[in-house]
Amino acid sequence: MNTATEPGPRTDRAGFDALFDRCFEPMKRLAFLLGADDPENIAQEAFVRLHDRWAALAGADKAPAYLRRTVVNLSHSRLRHLRIVRRAPRERGTDAASAESLALANQAVWDALATLTRRQRQVLVLRYWLDLDQQAIADTLGIAVGTVKATTNHAMAAMRDALAGEDAR
Repeated sequence: MNTATEPGPRTDRAGFDALFDRCFEPMKRLAFLLGADDPENIAQEAFVRLHDRWAALAGADKAPAYLRRTVVNLSHSRLRHLRIVRRAPRERGTDAASAESLALANQAVWDALATLTRRQRQVLVLRYWLDLDQQAIADTLGIAVGTVKATTNHAMAAMRDALAGEDAR
């Protein structure tokens, strides 16, 4: 039985609840931007996994990075699963028409993002949507900072080429 004096996930319920209130929507949007067809479920699963490890975290300040990495990994797993199960993916829907979703409704941008590799898309979303610095992106994806720099450079070049090709049409 877990009491308030024993270490465990329930000892800082207020901290976990505050983190959920602050981070659930951003994690859901991150999953959406990474291409998940069920971003709410991915965000929920990330919080379930965090809750299971809450007592083992080095500090509450590590929780947002843990959540981002979990959302990235779950989104990747979900997309891999969908490629296997579905031959022709259905059109993605949005949860609500926010200013952010309207900006992303530009089909040319989606088409350009679709030309990127999985890693390039992850780096661009983490950099330009979450506004993470290169070190945070490297930590989230488990890669070197130099790889983040090179991947960002290649992804931006690919986006420019894809969008320039769209303008020529």
